[in-house]
Formats: sequence, structure tokens, C-alpha cells
Amino acid sequence: MTFAKDPPKTLEDTQYAKKANHYIEILNSLRRLGAHHAVDLPTVVFCGNQSAGKSSLLEAISGVQLPRSEGTCTRCVMEIRLIESSSPWECQISLRQEYDDITEQQLPRPLEYKFGSIIKSPSEVEMMARRAQKALLNPSMNYQLYVNWIFNNNNIKDAAENHIKFTKNVVCLEIKGPKVPNLSLIDLPGIIRHVEHSQDEKFINLIQEVVEDYIQKEKSIIIATVTCRDEIENQAIVGMAKKVDKEGIRTLGVLTKPDTIEPGEDEIWGMIIRGEAHRLRLGYYVVKNPAKLELSKGITFEEARKSEEKFFSTIPMWKNMHLKNRMGVANLRGKLSELLIKAIERNLPVIKKELEERLGTTKEALEKLPEPISGNSRIECQRMIKKCSDFIANETGCMNQQTPLWREFNKEFRQFKIEICSTRPVFLVGRASDRFSPEKFDILDDFLNSSQRATKKEKKIEKIEIKGYTEFTELDIHSSIDEAKGRLLSGFIPYSYVVNRINEFNKKWRNPAQACLQKINILMWKFIEKAIQDTFCRFPGLCTLMRQGILLEQCKTETANRIEFLFQIEIGYPFTLDEVSIIEAKAKYMTKLHEAVRRDGKTPTDTLEVIASIMAYFSLSFKRFTDNAAMIIIHSIIDEYAHLIEEKLMTPLLDPQDPKEVNLDELLGEDPSIAQERELLLQREKHLQELLTDLRRSGV
Repeated sequence: MTFAKDPPKTLEDTQYAKKANHYIEILNSLRRLGAHHAVDLPTVVFCGNQSAGKSSLLEAISGVQLPRSEGTCTRCVMEIRLIESSSPWECQISLRQEYDDITEQQLPRPLEYKFGSIIKSPSEVEMMARRAQKALLNPSMNYQLYVNWIFNNNNIKDAAENHIKFTKNVVCLEIKGPKVPNLSLIDLPGIIRHVEHSQDEKFINLIQEVVEDYIQKEKSIIIATVTCRDEIENQAIVGMAKKVDKEGIRTLGVLTKPDTIEPGEDEIWGMIIRGEAHRLRLGYYVVKNPAKLELSKGITFEEARKSEEKFFSTIPMWKNMHLKNRMGVANLRGKLSELLIKAIERNLPVIKKELEERLGTTKEALEKLPEPISGNSRIECQRMIKKCSDFIANETGCMNQQTPLWREFNKEFRQFKIEICSTRPVFLVGRASDRFSPEKFDILDDFLNSSQRATKKEKKIEKIEIKGYTEFTELDIHSSIDEAKGRLLSGFIPYSYVVNRINEFNKKWRNPAQACLQKINILMWKFIEKAIQDTFCRFPGLCTLMRQGILLEQCKTETANRIEFLFQIEIGYPFTLDEVSIIEAKAKYMTKLHEAVRRDGKTPTDTLEVIASIMAYFSLSFKRFTDNAAMIIIHSIIDEYAHLIEEKLMTPLLDPQDPKEVNLDELLGEDPSIAQERELLLQREKHLQELLTDLRRSGV
């Protein structure tokens, strides 16, 4: 097809061009920057079976001549960006790589680069577009080799020599000039069902995936190109379009090659164009583009449109149909103009919001990644050790509120208190009878009441849990005292008996205290392990080295010795400087014991004084031992290690024999997957910021 001296009217003369000039400039700019990889953009997408006349249709609408000889049909995605300009007509062809043709994986960011110099003559576009397509179909070669490529006369043979048959990557044509409409169009490879060679079967699915990827986007306007040469049921694009656009809201059918309708089939195609069969909400249009013979004779754009007008006004099937506004390229242009204008106006604010949301999500993902490594390995290592030690100190210090770690600590200390309470003696005073039971004297209530913050419910729960204790009757104590008296006069209490009886219960305190230490040690170990893992996880070698700095076993041994020392003090002779408290406690218990005995009609004996003395002492020693043992554990395991953690973690890095033995540069080698993810997010962040900046400059 040759160009007329005065190019035919295109979308420039439609309502679209007059109203949407600014919007199209924004849309083209976004596509150049690869915004369609970040968000869905309004797009006019031409798709259909191979040789359904898509390229001819696109050529008629845009005024751009494209490759369409046998063997040169669209074998990649073509994007045509049309921009009105007062400067002379020109075209710049570019290649945009969006996928890796070997792995078929999408690239983090599209790469668009110019292919050849600016074209000044429309007659050169088709050849350069063919060359650009060939460059994409030979991805292993340098694309510049094809800028001046000379094709042989056999197009089919030339196409067979390409490394791949189809590609998801894009040939971009950016055309500027005074008679150029403002528009953005996509021409997809034709859908195929069969290939000549079995090794090419994978391209059947590849092309279908490309088409589905474009048409499934909610902002795509699907131009389903349907040839009248074949039954509509046999054309895959109809089913594919209905699958992604069930209501037909954004699908427009275009019937091509109406001159090939077989006799007797007029009625079915008439029903389709009238919306009586295979309905689409946007309906169908029918166009008549030049046949091969006309193309070979060099028909101009102007002549093609006159020929189309003559066809629809003379062929009876179309001449007598009332839907004249759905016939011809000119009417189709108007409809596309209307659809695209509305889509752009409606979606630009949405696009901006989506870009802002994606930018926010990208920034959040970057913040979750570890900070990149600085140039100095030793400084970086010291920074991470400081971060880790500060975290441990803050968590163990628990200055502001109770941390999960301290909730676990307190749970174990509470259990320790319960186990110590379970070793207490309980005394039964008074005779048992059919009507009455001996009165029970237990220091548990006093022990629990010492916690002023505990609620009645909490005390009740603790009381239920503290079950293990030993009961002694008044008779048991009396008999034991008699055995211990020897030559001691009546009315005098044998002190050795009181000491022995106290130590009998004190000796049970060792195991609960050491068990509490063991549990706190395990909690602390797990906590520090996790802190080290969280801080150094991206450096497995360094993480292993840091674990060598955890010397909790030494702290545990020292703490165990201190608890043992405390235990030995308690099982020695009973002692307290708190004379007031023990005297008051003994007097309180004596009063209660005497009252119980008198209620039983008996006279108080020396036995009650022994019971009161033991209870008074235990009411003090229980609290003292549990507090002191817990404080030793807190100081020696928790606080002490938190204080020394930074020094301990630095120790493995400082070998006095050979300071250079630890290769920090090697240990700080970052996990490649993390570095790759960070780089990907940084590229995405930069890309999204560029897109938003471009939108803001455009006044959106």
C-alpha cells in the first residue's frame, strides 16, 4: 500500500483527538516508562486468529503500514504510539524487552532502547518494523546487526531461520507529525492452533498466554478481530474474550473480510452484526480492507476507504442493512475514540492511587529487609553486635512494660514459689470426733497474703495449686518432743528438736531452686539464640561464630553455686535479725492455737509453743529463701549476662594468637537472594517514583 500525498483523515479528526490529546500524551509517556508492568493501563488491544486481518485493520485505523506479507505476520507484540506534532512527520522504532526469552520470566523492569535512527519517510516504516521484529526473534544476537538487515526474496524461508517463532517482547513505533492522531494501540500475535514442526508446539501456548495476559486486564478494550472467511465458532478469540469479559462490557467485535462470505451464510453474519447471535454489549462492526491483489497494485489509504464505502453501498447484504453506523473504518474509529476517551478519563486518578499504593507497599517491603552492608566489615560487625546487645539489654531490663520474655520468667518464679510452699508443714490441733475434725493450722494464707497486689481470685488459684504438704497432729509433735527431752524438765522446749524439725523441711528446698534456675537458663538461652539469629541470620557463618560467644553455661554454674550457698545457710541453724516479726508471728499463732485447744476443752501444753515457733520461723524463711534465690537467678543469669553480652559476642572475633584468622569480609558475605530482593525492590521503588513524578508533571 502506498501513501497518498495528503494522508487520509484518521482519529485526529474525531472527538477523541480533540478531547483526549492531553490524556493520550500522559498514557504514551506512562507506557514508555513501563507503567503497564506496575499498574493496569487503558489500552486498545487488537487480537484474533492468525491472518484474520488484524494488521490491516490496525493499519486502516492508525494510518501506519505494518509487516503483513506471507511469513512476516505479527510474531511479537507491537505497540504503536501516535503523537500529534507541528514538526515534520517522523518515526522512531524501539525495542522493549519485558521478558527473558530463555527463561520466559518477566524482567524486574522493562528495558526500552532505540532501534536505528529516526525514520523520515512513511514508506520506510514497514521494512524497519520487520527488521525490529527479526531482532527480537533472534535474542542471542546483537540487535544492531539487524538495523540494516537485507531480507531474501523468500519470506517464509527467512522466518524459518529465526531463533524463535514468537516472543513476548515488544516492537514500539512512536510516530509524530501534523497529520498523526493521538492514540495508543497494541497489535498482538495471531492465535494459532497448528505448527509445521513439533518443536514449535510450545509457541501455540506462548501466544495464547500473551493474548490472555493482555485481554484479562480490566482496563483493556478488547478488539476481537473475526474473519468472515471462517465460522465464528471456530475462531478462538471469541471464546477467550468471553472468558475474561463475561458481560462483554469491554469487548468490541470487528468483522473483517466481508467479501469472503460464502453464499447462504449472509443471514448468520447479519444476525451477528445486528446483535441477534453471539452477543456483545459493545456490539460488532464490519470493515472492508484491501485484498492481496489490491495491495500488490499499491492501493493508497484514500483509495482503500473509497473502495470500502463502495462495497457497503453496493453489496445487497450490506446495502439494505439499517446499521450503517457500524460499517466501515471511519465509524469504527469514532467508537474506539469514544471508548478510549472514557477509559482514560475514568482511570487516570485510579492509576495514580494504585501507583501510590504500590510505592507504599514497596517501601514497607524494603524496610523489612536487613540494612545493606557498609564498606567496612569490622565496623558493620560491631554495629550488629551493638544492635543485638542493646536489644537483649532492653528486653531483660523490662523498664517500660512487661515483655513476653519476662512473662515467661515470672511464670517460672511463680512455679518456684508454689513448689517451695508445697514443702511446708501443716499442723492439726484438737481431737477428732464424730462431730468435729481437728483444726488445721497452715502458714499458706499468710504467705499468699504477703503479695498485696494479688487478687482474691489469684490467691484462690494458687492455694488450689499448692497441694503438696506434710500434716502433723498435735499428738505427733508431743510424742517427738518427749523423745527429744531426755533429762530436760517439763515446761522447757528442747531447741534441738525445733532446729531438726525446721531443717527437715528446709532440706526440700534445694531441688525446686535448682529446677527454677534450669528453666530460667533455658529461657534465656533460647531468647539469646533468637536474638542472635534475628540479627545475624543473613550471615550463616557469622551467626555460628556469634553463638560461640554465648557463655551461659558458665553463668549457670556460678549461679548454681550461689544458690547452693544460700541453701546451706538455710539448713544451718535457724536465724533472723527480724526479731519483731518473728515474735509477733509466734504470738499470733500461739493465741490461735490456745483458742483452738480451749474450744476442745483442753489445757494448752508445750507442744503448742513448738508448733507456733516452727510456723513463725517458716513464715519468714519461706519468703526470704524464695526472694533471695530468685534475686540470685535474676542477677547472675539475666542481668549479669545482659550486661556482658556485647563483650561476649566480640570475643570470638578477637583471637589473641592470630587476629587475622577470622575473615570478616568472608563472614559478612550477604545471602545473594536478599541482595537480589533488595535490588529488585529498589528498582521498583525508583520506577514507581518516576511514574508518579510523570503523572504529577502532567497535572494528574
